[in-house]
Amino acid sequence: MGYARRMLLMVLFALAGDPPPAMVTSVVGTVTVVDGKTRSPAPSPPFILAATQSLDLAAGSRVVMLRQGGAFAVDGPRVVDPTAFKAPTTGGDKVGELLQKRTSLAAAGAARAAGPSLLRPVPNAPAVEVREVRWTCDACGEQDVKLTDLRADTVVWSGKGTDRVALAGPLSPGTYAVTVGSSERTFRVVPRAEADAIVAAVKAETVADPKDRAAAVAGALFLGGYATDALTTLEAAGVTDLVDDYEKLAGVRP
Repeated sequence: MGYARRMLLMVLFALAGDPPPAMVTSVVGTVTVVDGKTRSPAPSPPFILAATQSLDLAAGSRVVMLRQGGAFAVDGPRVVDPTAFKAPTTGGDKVGELLQKRTSLAAAGAARAAGPSLLRPVPNAPAVEVREVRWTCDACGEQDVKLTDLRADTVVWSGKGTDRVALAGPLSPGTYAVTVGSSERTFRVVPRAEADAIVAAVKAETVADPKDRAAAVAGALFLGGYATDALTTLEAAGVTDLVDDYEKLAGVRP
């Protein structure tokens, strides 16, 4: 084997051995992020934890995190090295693949202007299921709302509301414009196969607590780009304390 080929293989093996980061989807109690000699309180979840960082969990604390092979719930007191958690996988590892590509969860903030600001569905993002249109607006009163199928250039639904309105039924895959008053944003409804594969990779059934499971599933959906569905998952499970932070990361709240 030539020298150049040996060096290439060594580099590829080294890269393949680099562990991906973890994603912390829920924090309860006192949790400290340890980065070398630096210690700092854990930020509001969800957040990315680099493979070089660890978590120091005080007594009574708890975290849920995503790593290669799925979701893990850990109770304190304990020092958590995320690289020590890796569930066996058969076939591909969607969660590990997504984590390998991410250093941040924050999306670009939505442009702010006078009038309604869309909260659901999350603009410029894919969604599997859109159940409602939701917005925030100071003293705007009742607003006309409509959904336009951009490919067919046809209004497929319309309604009225003061800050939200439920849709009459599910939307077929496609690209839509949602108009609330004078504000218009776009979003996409996509087939659910890819999102379902991400959720399956979490192996949420291994997490005992229902709210921890919801946090794990929502984190995986958000990681995959499905912010609308992540927020729906949190709210359906009553994990409302995480919603504001997810909305900020999704760029729909300042």
